[in-house]
Amino acid sequence: MRVRRPSAWGFHPFNSKEEQEEIEWCFTSKHGVGELPKIQEHGERRIVGAVVPHAGLIYSGPIAGHAYHSIAKDGTPETFVIIGVNHRGYPGFNTMLEGVWKMPLGDVEVDSELAKAIAKNSEYIDINPEAHDQEHSIEIQLPFLQYIYNGNFKIVPITVGYSDYVMCENVGKAIAKAVKDRQKDTVILGSTDFIHYGPNYGYAPVGMRPFEKALKWMNDADKSIIDIILKLDAEKLVNTVQEKGYTMCGSLPVATMIVGAKELGAKEAKLLKYATSHDTGGGKDLIVGYGSIIILK
Repeated sequence: MRVRRPSAWGFHPFNSKEEQEEIEWCFTSKHGVGELPKIQEHGERRIVGAVVPHAGLIYSGPIAGHAYHSIAKDGTPETFVIIGVNHRGYPGFNTMLEGVWKMPLGDVEVDSELAKAIAKNSEYIDINPEAHDQEHSIEIQLPFLQYIYNGNFKIVPITVGYSDYVMCENVGKAIAKAVKDRQKDTVILGSTDFIHYGPNYGYAPVGMRPFEKALKWMNDADKSIIDIILKLDAEKLVNTVQEKGYTMCGSLPVATMIVGAKELGAKEAKLLKYATSHDTGGGKDLIVGYGSIIILK
C-alpha cells in the first residue's frame, strides 16, 4: 500500500501534541469560531460542499475552522473528496486510488472504492500519486478532520493543475455520480486561497501605497469572487478569474466542487468568514485572502 507522508513543512506542526494544540487554537482564536467543534451524530447532513483555505495554519487556520466547525455540527460524513490546487505544475486532474496519508494525528485512508468509481467516470482524471507529493493544499485540511472525527473518515484526494471549465464540469459530475451510485455520505471540499497581492506575487494592480488602498481593492475583488461562488455559478467563477487575471489559486478546484455539489442537490451557499493574512497577523508586503463557505442542499 502506498504511504504518503506529511510534506507541508512550515504549514502545520509535524508533532502530534503541537498539531492538536494548533488546531484548537484555530477554532478558539480571535478570527476563529470561538469554541471547539462538537460532532452532532444525528446532524441534518445538509452540507455537501465547502470552500476552505490552505495557507499555513497560523494564517488561514482560524478561517478554515469556521467551515469545519459547521461540518462537525452537521453530522458525520463517511468520506471527504478533497480537491486541491497542484502548485507544482502537474496538469489536469490527478488522484490516487489507494493508500494511506500518514499525519501527526494518525493515518488517513484513501477511500479506494469511491476513488476508483470517480476515476472510471471521467476521462480527465489521471491516476498519479506522485502529483500529491510535496503538495500542501489537501494535506493542510487533514488535521481539522482528524481532530473532529479521529480516524472515522476516508478521503479521495484530487489535485488540479492547468485545466478549463469543461474539465471541471466533467470531473464534478463524475464525483457526484460515484457518490450517488455508491450511496456514500460525502462532502466535497474545494481548497483555495483567494487573491494573492504584492510584489512577490507579481500582482499589485493599485500598488502598495497607501496600504489601505491596496487592501480595499483586494477586499473588493475577493468579494466579487465570493459573490459568484455564493450564486453557485461555477462557469462564471472560472471565466471571471481567468479574464480578470485574478491571482486566486483554486478557482478550478472550487468550480469542480460547485458542479459536484449541485449534482448532489446543493441549493445555497453561505459565507461563514472572510479575512486576509494581514487581518490574521501577516505583514503589509504580501496579502492573501481566505474564506470559509459552506454549500448546502
